[in-house]
Amino acid sequence: MIQEPTFIAEVAMSDTPNGAAPLLPAGDTPVIATENLIKTYKMGDTEINALRGVSIQIYRGEMVAIIGPSGSGKSTLMSILGGLDKPTSGSYRLDGYEIARMSQDRLSDIRNFRIGFVFQKFNLLARSSAEMNVALPLVYAGVSSKERSQRARAALELVGLGDRMHHKPNELSGGQQQRVAIARALINNPSLILADEPTGNLDTRTGEEIMALFQKLHREQGITLILVTHSNEIAAQAKRVIAMRDGEVVNEYTNAH
Repeated sequence: MIQEPTFIAEVAMSDTPNGAAPLLPAGDTPVIATENLIKTYKMGDTEINALRGVSIQIYRGEMVAIIGPSGSGKSTLMSILGGLDKPTSGSYRLDGYEIARMSQDRLSDIRNFRIGFVFQKFNLLARSSAEMNVALPLVYAGVSSKERSQRARAALELVGLGDRMHHKPNELSGGQQQRVAIARALINNPSLILADEPTGNLDTRTGEEIMALFQKLHREQGITLILVTHSNEIAAQAKRVIAMRDGEVVNEYTNAH
């Protein structure tokens, strides 16, 4: 499971921020649709209800932030949306396909080819160059060495690191490492990117640069982007915000951009 980040500023039903508009209906078919999603974990004789009937829809090309306090269920929801975990009950459809009914092999294909992941801790291989880190998903996909190199270089160029492709993680700043992680998430041309606290380990200025990159990729590539964040400032950059507490969605609104 993705670790829950510390929450700084809560958003409740009555807390729609200044400048935000009421939630507007979308007119397209949703890429992600969950209905009454429930996730229960058992610890001995104790049951922990991580999700309590979550129903959301996310549409193609949207940039959506999921925000909530520690224990709100947002990271559990992210794990399920990414195919890293399955719900106890309820429905989750990705591009119309029911994820809960898929085999592990099919789920692996979904994760490799439809979804790109960006994590707070970068998750880079310390002894490998930026190019090799970015190309790693293509190794599992059986892509030839020549094509892996070409596509990794193109992805690094896209995130502004064309001159750092032979550098190892310890030779890169935190912001550059996160750019490598973003390039890796883009390598298989996913239709969906899930970013868990992507600025959490970065200083304010570098975090702003990473968010500017996300905005650029979203605008120019048309990728559906979901951010899990503890920060209202980060959430304010998304078009739509889904606020969670105690395993439930307590508010949804659009930001006035």
